[in-house]
Amino acid sequence: MFILATCWLLYLLEPLSRTGLDFPFFIVSFGITLLFAAISLVFVIQCRPVSLVVWFLYPLAALSLLLLFLFSQSPANPLFRLRFQLSRPALDAAAMAVLSHKPLGTPSWVGLFPVRRIDVDQTEVRFMSDGCGVVDECGLVYVSGAVPMGRSKTRLKHLAGPWHHLYAVF
Repeated sequence: MFILATCWLLYLLEPLSRTGLDFPFFIVSFGITLLFAAISLVFVIQCRPVSLVVWFLYPLAALSLLLLFLFSQSPANPLFRLRFQLSRPALDAAAMAVLSHKPLGTPSWVGLFPVRRIDVDQTEVRFMSDGCGVVDECGLVYVSGAVPMGRSKTRLKHLAGPWHHLYAVF
């Protein structure tokens, strides 16, 4: 049981570093995480070798999933930041290729992010990556130049340089 619970916590590193979480995935992963928290708490109460610190990781993971689902991805999230920084060279190259009218096949991976769709609008390239919430989409956007104002259905959070996290409302 300990190996399975540890593998689950390691697996959660991937969704916690995504651009967003969609509703079905959130419900399943949140439920499984709470189940592991309950099982671990039983072991803590029975004075098994599972410590209270290890048990605390499950509520922390569940809270992280909940916050990511409710508020979309935060540029302050260290797991997301790490994934973004490791992917930055590939993202820069893909944005330059798309802006110079070289097609990229989608769906594909750009760095460590899956890309479902690429949208291009003059000096802006949107890499739509994950679902967010119930029907919304999240991704990364490259904006060369000033960020256009008056976006009614999108939220941008600056990451670094020309890169922003994108939350697109359906």
